[in-house]
Amino acid sequence: MDKIVSAVRRGSFPRPDLVSCILAVLLIIICCEFYQVNQQVETIEGALQEKESQKVEQQEVSRRRSDLAAAIKANKRRNRPVLNPHPFTFTLNNPDKCRGEDVFLLIIVTTPPEGEAQRQAIRETWGRESNIQGVGIRTVFAVGVSDDAAIQQTLANENETFGDIVQENFVDSPRSVTLKQVMVFKWAFTFCPNAKYVLKAESNTFVNIFSLVHYLKRLRGASARRLLLGWVYNDSVPVRDPEGEDSQWYVSMDDFPRDTYPAYAGGFAYVMSNDMPRLLYETSLGTKYLFMDDIYVGICLEKLGIAPRHHGGFCHWDVEIDSCHYNWLIATKWADSPEKMRNFWKAITSKC
Repeated sequence: MDKIVSAVRRGSFPRPDLVSCILAVLLIIICCEFYQVNQQVETIEGALQEKESQKVEQQEVSRRRSDLAAAIKANKRRNRPVLNPHPFTFTLNNPDKCRGEDVFLLIIVTTPPEGEAQRQAIRETWGRESNIQGVGIRTVFAVGVSDDAAIQQTLANENETFGDIVQENFVDSPRSVTLKQVMVFKWAFTFCPNAKYVLKAESNTFVNIFSLVHYLKRLRGASARRLLLGWVYNDSVPVRDPEGEDSQWYVSMDDFPRDTYPAYAGGFAYVMSNDMPRLLYETSLGTKYLFMDDIYVGICLEKLGIAPRHHGGFCHWDVEIDSCHYNWLIATKWADSPEKMRNFWKAITSKC
């Protein structure tokens, strides 16, 4: 290099073969430097990839352990005596209701077979799947079988039109509401396992869908798992007098021998995280039947070691709803007619 500089100063240049040699040396030096830098980069990338691989492997091990623990628990549940078999099959169904969809909230409304007008009011109000833009909502109605052929035909026609009826082949009656509840669990985890949350509501319940979705969207982490949220009753006492004024709720010592029921959420409406339907269904198979569905679910929760979570927005008393008040309200069980359902909806969707 010094020779080249000196040659430039003297106005003369070294022979072409010398210049070529010098350029070749410079090229070799540059290539060596590049190779060293490239080797360092590859070493760093390799270390990062190895670290990421170890992280993925640890996550996989953790997942497998979790799956194994869940499988062991499920196996233990399956090995228990079957006290409440659920051998029923679907006579009306919509198995593709949630398929391929990003479902945030699955709504399952338990309804009597003859409740066509009430179902239609729910479809037109809080149960409408397009109520909240950008939020995937799916709604179905759960019923048992009617002994009235005309009502059965109406249900079939209704399902043909709206594609939202699910029915199992047990007779629908006040004493079979627990069967209907177990059907809800079964349908949810079988046909809509991708739903993040599941709302179970009775057909005389009005739901402020906007408040509910707003609340659920704020749940994070552990608070969004093993969740059953509603109006929680504690220390309720069984009715023991078969001739008293509350005899419709009479429960014998054989059916339930304890002095108080476990904590349970009112059956008019409650919401579950998507891990709960399967857990509750499997637990129900080993739990003696009780005709009061909400208390029965409370018994299953107790077996699972899960406490229902109380929320005052699930209102078990009658309220006057308007657009300027009761924004905290999530559900009330006093919408017992299509007219009331539509009036409640008009109230919360009107401008304050």
